[in-house]
Amino acid sequence: MARLNTCKESALSNTSLEALEPVRINGRLSEIYLQFANSEPALQAYLTMEAALKAGSLSEREIECIKLLVSELTNCEFCLSIHTVKSRAAGLDLTEQRAIRRGDTLEDERSQVLCELIRTLYGQRGVLAPDFLDRVRAAGFSDENLVDICMAYSTIVFTNMTNHINHSKSPLPPAPSLD
Repeated sequence: MARLNTCKESALSNTSLEALEPVRINGRLSEIYLQFANSEPALQAYLTMEAALKAGSLSEREIECIKLLVSELTNCEFCLSIHTVKSRAAGLDLTEQRAIRRGDTLEDERSQVLCELIRTLYGQRGVLAPDFLDRVRAAGFSDENLVDICMAYSTIVFTNMTNHINHSKSPLPPAPSLD
């Protein structure tokens, strides 16, 4: 049972309703968006950031890698189930998904460095070490990529933390275990 109110679409502003159009599936909205709508400015900011992310410099695979890993790090079962499905659609097979979630070495150097960057941002306070940033850049990440990585990280932390407050239940099966 949701802990946050599930808003009625009829109570939302036209601006929110327009922003929600791209996330409708078969004409319906996921309840999670209607729970985010308890703060229409937050909902609109989130949806705007998600649209910007799709138009940005990261591939869908990279975005889903970030979202899967952050959901694992924050232990958000709702987002883990959603991003397991989305990351599969973006080209990450089950072996890669498990490796990302466990922190195992990935074959693709760019993906490996991306995961190391996310783990570092999640677990470290303060400024990135210059030599680590040099390694990230050597893996091919531009300034635009770095800003977009931060945006992807921000959007998934927003959903993870809101789901932790809400105790959201995913309509999808749970993510596969790491065993």
